[in-house]
Amino acid sequence: MKFYIRALIIVFLTSVTCSYFGQVLLFLIEYGKNYYQYLIYLTPVVLIFTKHSNRYFKTGDIGMKYLITGIQTNTKKISWYFPILLVINTFFAHLTGVSVGREGVAVQLGGTIGKNFADEKFSADQCSYLIRLGMICGFSVLFQTPLAALFFILEITRKKIKITRVFLCELVSYVVFSFTATKVSDLLGLEKFFVFADFSFKNITLEMYLKIVMASICFILVGMLFVIIQKFLKKITGISKIITWILIGLFIIISFITQFRYTSLGTNLINFSFFDTDQITRYDFILKLLLTVICTAVGFSGGEVTPLFAIGASLGVVLSETLGLPIYILAGIGYSLVFSSATKSFLTPILLVLEVFGIKLMFLASFPALIIYFINRKYSIYE
Repeated sequence: MKFYIRALIIVFLTSVTCSYFGQVLLFLIEYGKNYYQYLIYLTPVVLIFTKHSNRYFKTGDIGMKYLITGIQTNTKKISWYFPILLVINTFFAHLTGVSVGREGVAVQLGGTIGKNFADEKFSADQCSYLIRLGMICGFSVLFQTPLAALFFILEITRKKIKITRVFLCELVSYVVFSFTATKVSDLLGLEKFFVFADFSFKNITLEMYLKIVMASICFILVGMLFVIIQKFLKKITGISKIITWILIGLFIIISFITQFRYTSLGTNLINFSFFDTDQITRYDFILKLLLTVICTAVGFSGGEVTPLFAIGASLGVVLSETLGLPIYILAGIGYSLVFSSATKSFLTPILLVLEVFGIKLMFLASFPALIIYFINRKYSIYE
């Protein structure tokens, strides 16, 4: 009974905190974008504050990898300073226009709540369940995609999924809790991004589908490229601090030249990709990728998922023009596959397409999503 009560508390706390985190963040982004020409000069100060605050409160080594390890091994409880600092640092980053995401905060908030509510008397499997539950609810709340959230966390935290009676029972409970978290998020006012892709399968010829598969391979390779460049930049910034400041200077210069088009989450590119495609240029996905890997590599808080959505959707618009395919089909598949390739998840993109674009596009995206398994066996932002 004690275990189930704690599970319910984790779902409730994660749902409420992540929902309000998402709403406050969107407010700050909306406010800050009117003053980016001034606020962007504060990005070096934000980075210094982020690094020094994490070092002072000894939270610098805590993150997604720490939580994933915490699921697989018995690590100590996490200081409550960590989620507080993570939220504050992410707010500052987005207020000044840093090109990062937001899912990292929600997933880590949920994981921290789950970890700290795991009693020492619980078994290792029970503790792992509670951490994973918090992470699932965090992702589910932020994007309101309960099934994608569930399988995303399962894929990045479980090395192998064995179908057993215990696992199936866990799965059912995860589904219930994930949908509950999504409903709470909706009731608290956090809006969901949804575009229904309506088309007739009769119009999809074999030639068109082969082109979709070709485009999907491009999406997968771009997701892998994101990880490769990010890891390279993290490595060289670890060698010399001067490189960190050079990269931040490059981010500021490009942001000014492009009139702050690639700052923050990249939701402007996502909206252009589905509702105003003439606004998308051929280099949007390249510059958004470059600035996001710079900002995440040097150490800003936030995450990568929403920028990866933006990269994939804008690349989909470009490829649709090149291949002569409907824009909403490739933009939708790209939205999912670039993110999934960069996180090395194979089932998640299928469910993500279902929950964001509808069941018809899910059928088109299913085979391309599984191609990730055969192409990307090595690269992930979480490894």
